[in-house]
This record gives sequence, C-alpha cells and structure tokens, in this order.
Amino acid sequence: MIIFRIEEIKFDIDQLVKKLNDETEKILAEAAQAGLDEALRKVPVRTGLLKSSITLRKINDKTFEVSAGGGKYLEKGKPYYAPFVEFGTRKMSPRPYMKPAWEKADKIVGSRLRSISF
Repeated sequence: MIIFRIEEIKFDIDQLVKKLNDETEKILAEAAQAGLDEALRKVPVRTGLLKSSITLRKINDKTFEVSAGGGKYLEKGKPYYAPFVEFGTRKMSPRPYMKPAWEKADKIVGSRLRSISF
C-alpha cells in the first residue's frame, strides 16, 4: 500500500517536471524572439549592414542566442563595429541596442515563469 502511494507521487512529480520543461522552453523561445525584435527596433541604421547582421539562433531546447556583427576588420558583409555602436568609443557615445533587447527578454522570462500554474 505505501509503495503504491510512493509510485503515484513519483508519477505526479514526473508530470510536473515535464510540464515545467515544456513551459520553460516556450517561454525562452518567446523571450528570445522578443529580444530579437527589440534589437532590430533599437539598432541605429546608417547603411543597414549592422541591422541585417542581427540574428536569432536556437542552440538547444533551452538556449537561444541573439547576436550582432561578428565580422573581422574589413570582412565584406560582416560589421566588425557592432560593439563600438553598443558600448561607444572615446569619440562616439554608446547607442545600446543589445542591452535593451536582453532586458526585455529577461523581463518576459521573469514574469512568465512566475505565472506558470500547475
């Protein structure tokens, strides 16, 4: 009788863990997309090259990456200057676009994780 009850509790816990994993994956995907959208909205545009380099990549079920730039100096089609725009230089003020994107994604994850109901 006690063994049956333990198995029943284990089954309930397994179901809760599965639901939490599924919900977490959906929330992270939604937050990553919102982060991408925010970065694309905030990025300063002069030629459009930096904006066109902003991408979203799914690494695994719970890991997404929003990135910008990535080119080497003078590599055609890849803006090497993405960090200069984000953080500024001694001659140019910062114009952040990735930090606001991360903040928006972080806010979505926090609020949506708190709203999961079982």
